[in-house]
Amino acid sequence: MAAEPWLAIVNPVAGKGAGAKLAGTLASTFAAVGLRVDVARSPGPGECARLAAAAIDDGYKVILSVGGDGTANEIANGMLGSTAALALYPIGTGNDFARNLGYPRRRKRVAAFLAQATAREIDTGLANGRAFVNHASIGIGGVVAERARGIGHYLGPALGYATSSLAAIASFRPVPMRVTIDGERRDGRYLIVVASNGVRFGGGMRAAPKAQLDDGWFDVSLAGDLGRRAAVAALVRLYRGTHVDGVRIHGVQGREIDIELDHALPMELDGEVARVRSLSIRMTQRSLRVLA
Repeated sequence: MAAEPWLAIVNPVAGKGAGAKLAGTLASTFAAVGLRVDVARSPGPGECARLAAAAIDDGYKVILSVGGDGTANEIANGMLGSTAALALYPIGTGNDFARNLGYPRRRKRVAAFLAQATAREIDTGLANGRAFVNHASIGIGGVVAERARGIGHYLGPALGYATSSLAAIASFRPVPMRVTIDGERRDGRYLIVVASNGVRFGGGMRAAPKAQLDDGWFDVSLAGDLGRRAAVAALVRLYRGTHVDGVRIHGVQGREIDIELDHALPMELDGEVARVRSLSIRMTQRSLRVLA
């Protein structure tokens, strides 16, 4: 990996603007550990996928995502179907995908970590045709992500998500969802449905403590019609990964999840939010190479 240059795609607004500052120092940071890195700045939202696809056409074998989970998601969408490997330089709000891959939490250790990393193949998901690497959810998770995107820059990822979750619990009520998982109907009123590829989401919440990135399955959590007090208690247990009780919160595995709604709700993919009336999630096994 070290013999050929990598391309770093930098989200300049990530990390409270840290991306813009890092763009000028990345080459020397990685040169110190024996890696050659070229640098490209993303000109705006949605451009990372285009830059990644163009870089692969230009012969780059490793694409370095400099940003958060949303940046990694964009870049992965430009890499699927290629033999190039995705590497991470996590500077975002949550950085859950990097944690799931075992990256060091201290930024100054990332370059040395990547100098010794090896490539592995992981699963990805498709949600309404868009790829995701870590998780997809619908319901209160999207509401929380919308709130956390603003206040997380001031409170930090863990406190930002926790505060946003409490605020969302106070205002969001479970809604009717027609849920089908691998052909089995599970209709009901749900607070959230999450399809997890990795263990953590939401700035450290352990939504799927037994999930594996390369086992070919989503770990699906379905939280039913919880009252506010029960929802707060479940939030506390979510950080420990003990929230599934088999009564009001269920956990199953699946490869194909279809959800129909009476009205549009927030869908969240790797921290990015959109509103949808229906959600189709599909597993694509070992479809992305990553350095870990």
